[in-house]
Amino acid sequence: MARISEETISHLCLLSCERVAERLGIEVKRHKSLCFIHDDHHPSLSYFGNNRERWNCFVCNKGGSAIDLVTEYSELNFVEACQWLCQAFGILTDNYLPINIGAKRVRIKKKQQSEENDKPFSKDVAQWILDNNSLTEKGWSFLIGNRHLNIDIIQQLSIVSIEDSKLLIEMMGKTFDYRTMLDSGVVAVTNGKLYFRFFTPCLIFPYYDKSNTLIGMQSRYIGQDENAPRFQFISAQRTRLFNLPILNTMKYGDDLYISEGITDCLALLSAGKKAVAIPSATILPQLDLIKLKTYKLHMYPDRDNAGKQAYFNLKRFFVNHYAMLKAEPLPDGVKDYSEYYIKMYEKQ
Repeated sequence: MARISEETISHLCLLSCERVAERLGIEVKRHKSLCFIHDDHHPSLSYFGNNRERWNCFVCNKGGSAIDLVTEYSELNFVEACQWLCQAFGILTDNYLPINIGAKRVRIKKKQQSEENDKPFSKDVAQWILDNNSLTEKGWSFLIGNRHLNIDIIQQLSIVSIEDSKLLIEMMGKTFDYRTMLDSGVVAVTNGKLYFRFFTPCLIFPYYDKSNTLIGMQSRYIGQDENAPRFQFISAQRTRLFNLPILNTMKYGDDLYISEGITDCLALLSAGKKAVAIPSATILPQLDLIKLKTYKLHMYPDRDNAGKQAYFNLKRFFVNHYAMLKAEPLPDGVKDYSEYYIKMYEKQ
């Protein structure tokens, strides 16, 4: 086997991992990428260093140099990866051997999924949670007291909130057996004790497909712990549109609003508009979005980079499918539609 000199290895370790990623076909935006090792929906792979010569995923903790990036992404071994990098970036070496990464089958790795995604989504358990909970005081304060959302809309969408997760698990144990709970996707075990996967207190937003079949749930943390994730998903299909059943009430050419996030969607619905939501600025469920091309589409882009990028990506998607998405302007000093709705409500 060819030997790669230490000098060449040192040279390769100084290559920009961003440039290497792009050469491999990995999309890079704002020094981040979706991690190709695990099921990543929010870019968690970052490039850093003076020349972006290092990479690291802060979810699966994989990372290293440009050489490591090539070996992780492809089936090339260390020496082949070095040879490919030399070829790709014009670096001379005594042991030069042309390597075509396209001729090597890209490794199909078993993605390192979190526990949250290891378990299948259980409609029975999820429906039980919705049926046996309601809007608690904190949930009411968050949605109605602070955001003035329409309570009828909240009830129609079966939105509930949970504050006491321990009590929830105890109640669930009286209905479901241990294995059903553990396999549900909403319960995990540590040291023999079951616990609820969502951080509480939280809101629970159910996701339904167009035929009103429950397909997933998303939580919105409403507590004070700054380290708790704001949003968590439990679903077999995470990248779906929120509020798809509203399409059953619409006809060709009707106005439909697309929001970034559920709370903006609730504000739009409370204002009397028909709306669906993408789960976040980086999640674009294309198989659902294609169903919207027959409507007059509108969006109030959030006044931040993520919101602008989400609108740009959605507009490009619809243009490619012969549909238009119109950006509606927000007043100066308003960051998103939820804030705009609150200001309008308070004026009235």
